[in-house]
Amino acid sequence: MLNKNITHNTLAIICARGGSKGLKDKNLKMINGKPLIYFAINKILKNKLKYKCLSTDSFKIIDRSKKYG
Repeated sequence: MLNKNITHNTLAIICARGGSKGLKDKNLKMINGKPLIYFAINKILKNKLKYKCLSTDSFKIIDRSKKYG
C-alpha cells in the first residue's frame, strides 16, 4: 500500500526507460511470468489513484503497458 498521506488526487508517474545502460529493456524482463513494468502499474491501479502517467522512450513498453491498464 502506498503512503497513507497520499490522496486519490495524487499524480503517479512511472518512468520507464527503454535504453537502460545496465540491462536493455529491463522493464520488459519477466519476473514470475509478468514484465517488470506490470508491478508498478498494478500498484497504482490497486490504490485507485485518479491521475496516472507513464513516461517512456520505448514503443515496446507502451504496447506492453496498455495490456495492464
